[in-house]
Amino acid sequence: MRSGRALAALWIAAALAVACAQILTPPASDEERRAYAQALSTRTDDPQATERALEGFVATYPDSPLADDAHMQLAEIALERGKTEVTLERYYVVVRKHPQGDRAHAARVEIARLELARGDREAAAAMVRRASLSRLSSAERRVAFRVLADTARDPIEELRWLARVRASETDPDAVALVDVEIDERVVQLDRPELLRASEQLGGEIPAARVLLHVAELALDQGDAQQAQRALDRAAKLPLAPAYEGRLTSVTDRLRLREMGSLDIELPTFREAAERPLPTTAGARGTLGVVLPLTGRFAGFGEESLQGVLLAAGVFGEDDLGKRVRVLVRDSAGRPERAAAAVHELAEAGVVAIVGPLLSGECESAAEAAEADGVPMLALTAREEVSASRPHVFRVRTMPSEEVEALVDHAVHRLDARRFAILYPRDAYGRGLRRLFWEEVEEQGGRIVAIASYEPEATDFAEPIRRLLGYQLLSADEKAAIARRQQLEERARRLPAQEAAALREQAKQMTGPDGEPLPPVVDFDALFIPESHERVVLIAPQLAFHEAVGARLLGPNGWNDPDLVKIGRDHVEGARFTAMFYPDSSLPGVKDFTERYDRAFASSPDAFAAQAFDATNLVLMQLSRGRDSREKVREGVLSVTGYPGVTGVLTMRADGNARKRPFLLAVERGHIQQVE
Repeated sequence: MRSGRALAALWIAAALAVACAQILTPPASDEERRAYAQALSTRTDDPQATERALEGFVATYPDSPLADDAHMQLAEIALERGKTEVTLERYYVVVRKHPQGDRAHAARVEIARLELARGDREAAAAMVRRASLSRLSSAERRVAFRVLADTARDPIEELRWLARVRASETDPDAVALVDVEIDERVVQLDRPELLRASEQLGGEIPAARVLLHVAELALDQGDAQQAQRALDRAAKLPLAPAYEGRLTSVTDRLRLREMGSLDIELPTFREAAERPLPTTAGARGTLGVVLPLTGRFAGFGEESLQGVLLAAGVFGEDDLGKRVRVLVRDSAGRPERAAAAVHELAEAGVVAIVGPLLSGECESAAEAAEADGVPMLALTAREEVSASRPHVFRVRTMPSEEVEALVDHAVHRLDARRFAILYPRDAYGRGLRRLFWEEVEEQGGRIVAIASYEPEATDFAEPIRRLLGYQLLSADEKAAIARRQQLEERARRLPAQEAAALREQAKQMTGPDGEPLPPVVDFDALFIPESHERVVLIAPQLAFHEAVGARLLGPNGWNDPDLVKIGRDHVEGARFTAMFYPDSSLPGVKDFTERYDRAFASSPDAFAAQAFDATNLVLMQLSRGRDSREKVREGVLSVTGYPGVTGVLTMRADGNARKRPFLLAVERGHIQQVE
């Protein structure tokens, strides 16, 4: 067996032989250079003439140092004409006939790219790995990195090559797209894989992003020590601007966990009301407001603005209005105007911004607020608006929180265990159906019946009958139901006492196997994700079809006086949520409602109440001496159990408020607060 020194000598000799062969390759003659230049002279104006001339060149000078260049040009012309197979043949000629030429490695990369494009990953991977990256131009290396990433054998290898792709890109938009790919790959890895990836990436930019996800997973699993270690490592590595917000968010999550204020249990309304009410006295600073004050949604914007102005003391009930300045900008519901308004307010020195309201304008405004480093309290329900944006918060109640409160009350206060869902076949109905079903199972209940209907329907007989077991009846069961209907018809023509006896006999009838006949109400509660206008149509039809005895449950869309005025006894005992309840007996809500009525001679709605709460969250920070944007951001992030007029609020580390909404009930023909 040869020694290591002898093997090394052989490798050196082989390398020198290759180098010498390349050095000894004679340069192209003047005649060859002139012929090649002549062949290329019509490249732009007449590619077909160039193709013929180049074919003549390689036929005349097959061993010329320029022959591989000629074949590369022929391949490019074929590619331009859409002839993929011819293109591949030309590139393969370069690799086979000129393996030591200066174009062989570029040809291998192009072959790999084309093989991958037509679905042959193995051929692409084999070819690109034979290319020497050091002998490629920067553009060719970028293509090679992309092929290597797309043919990687495992996710960690793919991440390594994506890092190289990112480093080779010069176009900011292209870099952003690669970052999206990296994010998609990172979230597919578990913690051990992420740690291996971070080691293999070394000092490349994605390494810090990988470590941030390690920290996020560690926090999710309660491992604060590993989260801190990952954060410490990430902080020492280069970090792309797109990831800086995530670094701040994860750092905040860890800090809040150490403070014991992460994901704490929300207090009830009564518990929150017993705490000392946070004060805004002494607040001083300039607050920005961005709302749709013109256009289709101007009414909602105006209501929200009135809530802001009331909280800021503009109407002079105390001296708060003398110390707090409010700068208002109209977004008109347009994303570009919302973003411009945020930039303008940031330049004007506002300490924070309340708004906007609509999801589209909120997204653009959030991007601008994060870029300017100004805290923004968005009034949208879109949870994603605060994602990886440490300066952006969202304060509106989420549908998932409504459903959680509703199911919790039904299970623990009403002792409901079996649930049914009757929902419209639209995005809203399907979304709440999913949330409700998941929450019922999470809290130990069961969904035992479900039915849907078209959103514009006015006759709900068919879906109600599906809930009550009229589906899939046998012929004998249908015959039994027909006999029962005959008895009920006879009862209508008899005196009261005889009729009652006959109806009881009909009620006791069973199917051929002794099973109860429909209608069978085997659920304790029925969830209907609808507006109050639709519920007052559905509830009487439930009674008509004998779907009685189950508690009716609904979202905040039920909260309207007409629910009781029109629905009457059919909605008695119903439970539903509300983002705001102006008739609440809670001191904070009563005070807000009375002040609003004095200022505007009307009752506040949920939009005004939500903006009032958002403004107070900022003013609370200013009253505590947190007079810089960063201090306001940190203060809002640390809010826990705040008894707002729209619910009890705790700010989560991701900038999304967790809220306990109001829970209302219909009792003796009146809507009143439960709890």
